[in-house]
Amino acid sequence: MKRLVVALTVLGFVLFFGFIALMVFLADRARENSPAVQVQREIERLKQKGEPIRWRDLVPPVPKHLDGTPLYRQAFAQLEKAKSKFPQSVWETYNSQVLQAAQPALKTFRKALNFPHTRLVEKPIFTGEFKHLLYFRDFSRLLVAEAKQQKQNGRMDKAIENYRDIMKLCRRIGDEPFKIAFLVQCAIFTIAQRLLWEDLLSDTDASTKLYQVALNELRAWDFERDFLRALQAERCIMGIEYFDWQREEVKKAGKSIPFVFFIGFQNRFFWENQLQMLRFYERFNEIARKGAPYDMRKVRLIADAYSSKRHIFTATIAPSMLEPFEKVNQIHALRQVTETALSLRLYRSERGRYPESLQALVPKYLPKVPIDPYDGKPIKYRRLSRGFKVWSVGGNGKDEVGMKVPNWWEKGDLVLESKL
Repeated sequence: MKRLVVALTVLGFVLFFGFIALMVFLADRARENSPAVQVQREIERLKQKGEPIRWRDLVPPVPKHLDGTPLYRQAFAQLEKAKSKFPQSVWETYNSQVLQAAQPALKTFRKALNFPHTRLVEKPIFTGEFKHLLYFRDFSRLLVAEAKQQKQNGRMDKAIENYRDIMKLCRRIGDEPFKIAFLVQCAIFTIAQRLLWEDLLSDTDASTKLYQVALNELRAWDFERDFLRALQAERCIMGIEYFDWQREEVKKAGKSIPFVFFIGFQNRFFWENQLQMLRFYERFNEIARKGAPYDMRKVRLIADAYSSKRHIFTATIAPSMLEPFEKVNQIHALRQVTETALSLRLYRSERGRYPESLQALVPKYLPKVPIDPYDGKPIKYRRLSRGFKVWSVGGNGKDEVGMKVPNWWEKGDLVLESKL
């Protein structure tokens, strides 16, 4: 009997410590697979790949001699002073009086554009520091108005310089990558191409040199690179720094809030949302790395997959991811068409006539016949009795024989027409 008691006691100890060991093992397994640990693993994986994990990784400090920020701020102040002289309705006409008043600001602004970097945003998380984008919009419109005035005065060289300045602005904005800033880049790029073709070149000839200047500027903006950087920045801010900021805010609140609320911010649900955010951005980044044009069907499928109400952060952001991808496809099509039209003008200025087909532009004027991103076929071209038409089939993917409409990304074709 005594031996039985001893055996049962030993067995009890063995079972007890075995149970404790099993609980420890399961707890370790659970900890290893917890969303918090998975988030840290994902961040470490990104770091090992050389991906940015902080906004400052993308926008490190720059030496003063490369930083145009002080000049931009000076130009903004000068612009405000000029605007104060006119009612808003008059200012937005950008007439000769407005242009005259804006000359000091434009002069400073052009100096700022010669610097390769700017640091106009100090803290990227919920600071609303994007007023400078409105200033950039104003400057682009002033440059357009001034270019039209220069054309009327027979100064096509100066008009093309203004086009070049707008394209410089487009590139400079990308030095501080944000999704909203990228959309502004796209808008300014579109403004520049509309100026170049519809206002400057559709019914006016220029020298071979000026055509080449415009073509070089057109090709200079690496929009795919800036788009990827904007998505990387979005991941750094919304997928990492925002969550870090929230945790710090909870810690600062500390004793002033119920303990259960504190736990709520640190629980599995909160970490799961961050993990989903990181995976969400990674899938979009993978698409962006492949370059334009993008498969919008695939983009929509990913957005829909992350629209689960369980993960409130991705559900909120997912729909907003469609617009930038659509914009890049539009920009890609616009650049293909504009590049083709400029190459046709170069051909004509050197040979006295337009070619029968776009293949004649290869390889001297174009490396290859551009492919329309909307249907995967060569850009369309027609030589006219006077001038030419070149077009993309637009967002509906249907060739409507060069039918020009304002909203070509929905219906009709994207058309550039030369009357010369």
